[in-house]
Amino acid sequence: MYKEINKQIKHYSQKEYSFIMGNGTSAIYLALKASGLPKGSKIAVPNISCPDPVYALIWAGYKPIFIDINIDDYNMNIKSLENFLQKDKDIKAIIAIHLFGNACDIVAIQKLSKEYNCFLLEDCAQAFGNKIDEGKLGSFGDVSIFSFGNGKIIEVGHGGSIQTNKKELLKNIKLEYERLPKYDEKKISSLSKKHRTIYYKLYYLGIKYPKLNILNLVYIYFFKDYYLYKLDESFLKEIKQKFESFVSDKNRRVKLINSYIKSLKEIIEIPKLNNKENILSRLTIQIENAEVVSKIIRDDHIPSNTMYPMLVDRFQIFFDKNKYNNSYKLKDSMLNLWTNDINNKQINQTIDILKSRILDVK
Repeated sequence: MYKEINKQIKHYSQKEYSFIMGNGTSAIYLALKASGLPKGSKIAVPNISCPDPVYALIWAGYKPIFIDINIDDYNMNIKSLENFLQKDKDIKAIIAIHLFGNACDIVAIQKLSKEYNCFLLEDCAQAFGNKIDEGKLGSFGDVSIFSFGNGKIIEVGHGGSIQTNKKELLKNIKLEYERLPKYDEKKISSLSKKHRTIYYKLYYLGIKYPKLNILNLVYIYFFKDYYLYKLDESFLKEIKQKFESFVSDKNRRVKLINSYIKSLKEIIEIPKLNNKENILSRLTIQIENAEVVSKIIRDDHIPSNTMYPMLVDRFQIFFDKNKYNNSYKLKDSMLNLWTNDINNKQINQTIDILKSRILDVK
């Protein structure tokens, strides 16, 4: 089964080698550990994104440098990235994240990575199966990663992969992989309950009292074992099945997303979508008081959230707010709409709530 799944992964990433592991965070951690970067090197990451890549790089022995995002697609801002690269020669790597599956300007980021001699890790955790005009997402980095966790395009709740064209790098990744603990379902289940409780308490506490976000620096060291572990091979069958149903699942997802866009585009800020198809793990829109709106949707038993937080708030005590103007403009207005596990009735309810909310504000 490994061989069949790896063949699919290599097809979608256009990379020569692939390696399946426990999850996407482990994949990022292992790729960085195996990269050969000097300990303490700085790594550029977008300021609004899933915090897991930041956990991974810290655990691997590196320091995050947060880059402002674009107003129109919420991905890493190229001008901000170039400014940081010009001024800080200790930045040795870039993690390019395709937020919720919508492609960042990976071509420009790849160009900058070569110009400044940075290791490029392309984080496709939420972007499986997507393409831009220049190629498939997952094909641009020195290494790329996929995730098969909850909320991803290939959603199993377990598993991830690393892809690369560099044989020596793959060899080093496999050596690092052997140092990871085995997957312990009982332990992970116990940690999951604690993690979820503490994570969301800190998240909502941080919304109310931003200075308390720094507590995340302490929190991440208590949950390393929750994130880093080997693949449980019992999940391989389900992963294979998800690959086999990918095209039909993808078509349903794209249809759902397009129905949202058609109904909302005249009244609400739809992000600039950069892919050839809209295969998104979430559709993120801009709306005033996003957390209030999200709660109204959730109160109707429809999934929604306002993830993700500004990461610089969580991982740095002192920073120049002027370097994150776009992040501050967007941080309270990003609302995520589900693009899977939701039926037509729930879609229409969500659209009605959003329309009503917008009309009330106007």
